[in-house]
Amino acid sequence: MDFGKFKYEREKGEREHGKKQKEVEIKGVRIGFTTGTHDLAMRAKQIAKFLEDGDKVRVDMRLRGREKAHGDLALARFKEFLATIPVEFTLEAPPKRFPQGFIAILNKK
Repeated sequence: MDFGKFKYEREKGEREHGKKQKEVEIKGVRIGFTTGTHDLAMRAKQIAKFLEDGDKVRVDMRLRGREKAHGDLALARFKEFLATIPVEFTLEAPPKRFPQGFIAILNKK
């Protein structure tokens, strides 16, 4: 067997193996501190759809200006929003505080 044929067979096997794998994508959803309830419900449905498709979802709550001074209220609102998501999910880590707000990454259970 020559090297060219060996190389072709190896690449062919890698292509076949790659077809069977599903790549998990991280989708992002951004909400605000003053976002309305209807908009939050729409975002929750969108997150449920992403989780059903097998993707991870990164949820950002952005805080602007004086909203940053009310971190405890924002965290409570963020947790309330996570509770409204209609699909069972797990958090990779508890919501993290960043200077711009909060971030959480969700996986399907």
